[in-house]
Order: sequence, then structure tokens, then C-alpha cells
Amino acid sequence: MTCRDEILVTVNELVKDRTPKTFHLSELMDAMRAKNTRYLDSTIRTHVTSRMCQNTPKNHQTTYDDFERVGVGVYRLL
Repeated sequence: MTCRDEILVTVNELVKDRTPKTFHLSELMDAMRAKNTRYLDSTIRTHVTSRMCQNTPKNHQTTYDDFERVGVGVYRLL
């Protein structure tokens, strides 16, 4: 499973009963550590804050519109 795949699975578990579908980056990090992710914290943070977020500068060759940043450290699943 790719880092993006693992993040999406974990985020979907976190927000399944929430409206709006928001999560805090720190709670995602905690949940992924609890699942014994093989990915480094820095890799997960980079994916969420840059590669997978629609309203951030596109600093990577491949980006996805999975999340929207709605506050400091707070993201919404799109």
C-alpha cells in the first residue's frame, strides 16, 4: 500500500461519523503510528500538507485533490 493509500484509509476511518469530514494532522499522525505505519512522520506530513491538498502550492510533480486545508493543521476530506 502506498503512503497516499494508507493515509486515505486512515482518514476515512477518522471522519466516517463526522460532519464536516475534518481531521487534525496530529490525530492522523497518532492513528497511523498506532497502526504501525512503515512511513516516516515527515513523509506523511509532506503528503497531507502538500501532495494531497488542493489549496496549497503545487511543489511536486504529482499532486492530488484529496484534502482542503481549512485551518492551522486542520484538513477536510473532499
